Amino acid sequence: MKQVPLAAKIRTTRGSSHARRQRNNGFIPAEVYGHKEPNQSIEVSSKDLGKILSSAKGENIFFTLNIEGGKGEPVLAVIKEIQYNKLTDTLLHADFHKVNMKERIRIKVPIRVDNAEACEGVKAGGTLQLFLRSLEVQCLPSQIPDAIHVDALHFGIGHSVHVSDLKLPEGVKAVQSAGTVVISVAAQMAEEVKAVAAPVEGAAAPAAGAGEPEVITAKKKEEGEAAAKPEAGKAAAPAEKKPAEKK
Repeated sequence: MKQVPLAAKIRTTRGSSHARRQRNNGFIPAEVYGHKEPNQSIEVSSKDLGKILSSAKGENIFFTLNIEGGKGEPVLAVIKEIQYNKLTDTLLHADFHKVNMKERIRIKVPIRVDNAEACEGVKAGGTLQLFLRSLEVQCLPSQIPDAIHVDALHFGIGHSVHVSDLKLPEGVKAVQSAGTVVISVAAQMAEEVKAVAAPVEGAAAPAAGAGEPEVITAKKKEEGEAAAKPEAGKAAAPAEKKPAEKK
């Protein structure tokens, strides 16, 4: 994991009006918690944090928080949750979790699909669909992988990959159910019907709340025909978004 410094300062005033003023001044409120220690209310530069998150390209990052007005050494932490403005996509709030290099943590790792364009099932007319864009794992901070790769080259129509099929690095354990579908190759349906994941005997259904699967790639339609497929989702972010504004 990357490790980057981030300046912060203790936040002594709370309330929505103060938070709005600080956002107008280029700062967002944040919380630091973990290790059964009292939470620290801080504020960080939205510009600095935004640059770091943009350069991360979906990867997890260790932050070295240099907290002005805090006590002790800089705090090593990871982002557990990020809140954005739904209309402007600007940062609103961040939650940081303290990291102890000797303790296992739970964190989400992005899933990367390799050879999607060359997938045998897609060439045969199928549609490659991704049900999970990230996998929650438990491991030591030093063992956190940048991403979990799935090679789709030899996947045929009807093939599905479950959490239990993923090749995880040593010391890394998946938190999600072993039967959760990660990716599958669905057969093309009638033109007026969206393609859906092909059922696999004995396979568990996608995790609750997973919604529509993301279409990775699909066979091109013959000239003159319209290609009907669900809109692909955005790349995984380092942290989840929540609509409710925190104060």
